Amino acid sequence: MLNMNRATLVGRAGRDPEVRDLKNGGRAAVFTLATTEKWKDAEGRPGEATEWHRVVVYGAAVRAVETMLKKGDAVLVEGRIATRGFRDREGTDRTVTEIVVAGAQGTVNMLGGRRSQTADAAGEPEAGDGADREPEAPADGDMRDAAG
Repeated sequence: MLNMNRATLVGRAGRDPEVRDLKNGGRAAVFTLATTEKWKDAEGRPGEATEWHRVVVYGAAVRAVETMLKKGDAVLVEGRIATRGFRDREGTDRTVTEIVVAGAQGTVNMLGGRRSQTADAAGEPEAGDGADREPEAPADGDMRDAAG
């Protein structure tokens, strides 16, 4: 049986990325991504719904995201969907679903304008940080304050 966990989203960055150093020496960039669906109802009235996605970038693409992505920029993100649990500062158990950009399948493509560029999470991107290995995912709670 074939299985695939891959998400491709095109939207706008909801905020500037936040970059954190991880305990293993790697780095991670976190930002929110808004995707908006627009339609007209049966009477021709416009409607829209916006979904917010938490995006976590690991590996070589962190540098490009950190230096090039700004709030409001159009961006295409390819990664895997991951759900993890953590305990917040008040001791409440929480769950967060993220689009994780890491490894050979992860890509961030800044669209349009002078900052248009693609950055792979693995390999040799045009604006990478030269990391020779993919950082491990953060431990529970390491990035909980970065939720959008």
